Amino acid sequence: MSAKSEYIWPAITIAAAAAGGWVVSLSGIPLGWMVGAMLCTIAMSVLKLPVHPPNRAMPYVKASVGTMLGASVTLGVLTSLLTWWPSFLFMAAVMIAGGICNFHLMRRAFAFGRAEAALCAVPGGITEMILLSEITGGEQWRVAIVHALRIALAILIIPVLIGLIADAEIVRANVATQAEFVVSDWAWFGFCILAGVVTDRFKSFPAGLILVPLALCAVLHLIGVANFSVPAQISNLLQIFIGINVGARFIGVAPKLLLQVGLAALAVVMVQISLAFGSALIAAEYLGADPLALTLAYAPGGLAEMSLIAVAVGQDIAIVGFHHIARVLGALFAGPIILKFTGQDKA
Repeated sequence: MSAKSEYIWPAITIAAAAAGGWVVSLSGIPLGWMVGAMLCTIAMSVLKLPVHPPNRAMPYVKASVGTMLGASVTLGVLTSLLTWWPSFLFMAAVMIAGGICNFHLMRRAFAFGRAEAALCAVPGGITEMILLSEITGGEQWRVAIVHALRIALAILIIPVLIGLIADAEIVRANVATQAEFVVSDWAWFGFCILAGVVTDRFKSFPAGLILVPLALCAVLHLIGVANFSVPAQISNLLQIFIGINVGARFIGVAPKLLLQVGLAALAVVMVQISLAFGSALIAAEYLGADPLALTLAYAPGGLAEMSLIAVAVGQDIAIVGFHHIARVLGALFAGPIILKFTGQDKA
C-alpha cells in the first residue's frame, strides 16, 4: 500500500460511514449514526472494498465512552446502586438461562463443538471469547463471527424494541440541548481519556480502558472539580467510529460463510434479547423501575454500544453502564471456568 492510499482509504471509510450514519439518523431511531455506519461498513466489507478499521482511534473512542459514563455518576446514582442489587441478580439469571439455552442450541441445531458452543453462548467479552477459543482447539473464526454478529444484530434489533415500549418523545431524546462545552471541560475530558489509554497499555486489569476513565471522571464530578456533560455531537462521532469497528469485523468473510454462521448468531441473539426483554418487564414491575432502562441494562450488546443507546434515548447511562460492566466482568471470569467443564472441542 502506498503512503498516499494509507491515508486516502481510511478517510474514505470514515466519510462513507458518516454518510451512512447521517442517512439512518434522519429516521429518528436511537443510535442511527452507529447503525448507519455499521451497515455501510459491513456492505463495503462484503463487497471487498478496502475498508480500514479505526484501530488506532478505538482505544480513545472506548475511553471516551468510559468518560461519558463517569460524567453521569452522582451521589444519587451511587446511593441508588445499593438498592439495585435485585436487578443485578435478575441480570445474572438472564445470563445463565440464556447461556444454557444457547449452548444446547449451538450443539444440537448447528453442530458446534462443546467449547465452541459454550464460548458462543456467553454474552460478553468478544475479544476474550475469541482468545479463549484459540486454546480450546475449536474453530476460532466461528466464535469471532457469532460474537460480531451478536453485537451487530443487537444494535439493529434493540432500537426496534425501544420503539415498542417507549413513546416518540423519549426516542427523540437525543436532540436534547446540552450545556456549553468550555475549554476546561475539554481539558478534563481529554485527561480522563488519556488516563484510560495509558492504563490499557499496561494491561493491568480487565476493561481498564473504560473503567479507569469512568472512575476518574466520576471522582472529578463528585468532588466538584469538573461538571460537564458530553455534547450530542461527540456522542454521534463516537457512534460512527464504533459502527465502523463493528462492521470491519466482517472484512474477508465470504457471504456464504456469513450466511451459514449468521443463522446460529441470529438464534443466539434472539434467545438473549427475548430473555432480556421479558426479564426487564418483570423486573421493572417488581422493582418499580423504568422498563426501558432495564431492557438496555440486560441487553446482550456491547458495553460501549448499549451505553450510547442509553445516551440517545435519555436514560440513566450510569445505571445501564454499571450493569454492562458487571456483565462483561462476569463473562470474563466465567469463561475459563466454563471451559473446564466443557473440555476440548468435539463435534
